[in-house]
Amino acid sequence: MELKGSQSYVSNRKPSPACLVHQYGSLLDTMLPMTPKKLHRIVAYLEMFTWTFLIVGMILKYSGVTDAVTSIAGGIHGFGFLCFIFITTLVWINNKWPFGIGVLGLFVSVVPWAALPFALWADRKGLLEGNWRYTNRDEKPHGLFDNVLAQVVRHPVRSILIVFIVVVIVFSVLLMLGPPVDVESAIEGQTN
Repeated sequence: MELKGSQSYVSNRKPSPACLVHQYGSLLDTMLPMTPKKLHRIVAYLEMFTWTFLIVGMILKYSGVTDAVTSIAGGIHGFGFLCFIFITTLVWINNKWPFGIGVLGLFVSVVPWAALPFALWADRKGLLEGNWRYTNRDEKPHGLFDNVLAQVVRHPVRSILIVFIVVVIVFSVLLMLGPPVDVESAIEGQTN
C-alpha cells in the first residue's frame, strides 16, 4: 500500500545483525527467568523423548523395516544428550551438589529413560531448589566453575551461541568418529 510521497508501510531496510542480536537477546532475557528446577526438568524430558526416538529407530533398523530413522534419531538424541549434560553440570555448580550426586546426574544420561526419574528424585530431595546464583552483578564468582556459571547466567544469549558452536564442533567430531560400537560386526562375530 502506497502513501503520499512514495512512502510505504513496509520498509525495505534489513535490520543490522547487532540490532537483531539485541532484539532477540532482550526477548531471550525475558524468557529466561527459568529456575534451575524448571530448566533441568525440560532437558530431562528432552533426553527421555530423544531416547525413545532413538530406540524406535533402532527397532525399525534391526527388524529390517528401515534404517533411515536411525541416523536422524541418533543426531537428535545426541543433541538432547549434550543439552542434558550441559544443564545438569550448570545445576550441579549452581546448587553446589555433592560430587557423587553430580556424577550420578551425568551418569543417568547414558541410561535409557533415566534422566527424568533422576530429575524427579532430585526435585523431591530439594536438590533443584532456588534461583540461579550470580544474577546480581555485585556477586563475585570464585573459581573456574563459578566464573563459567556467572557468564552463562549473566549473558545467556552469548552463552547459548558459544554452547551451540561447541556442540556443533563436538557433534561433528563424533559424527566423523562414527558410532561407538559397530553392532552389525558384533552380531556377525557372535554368530560365526
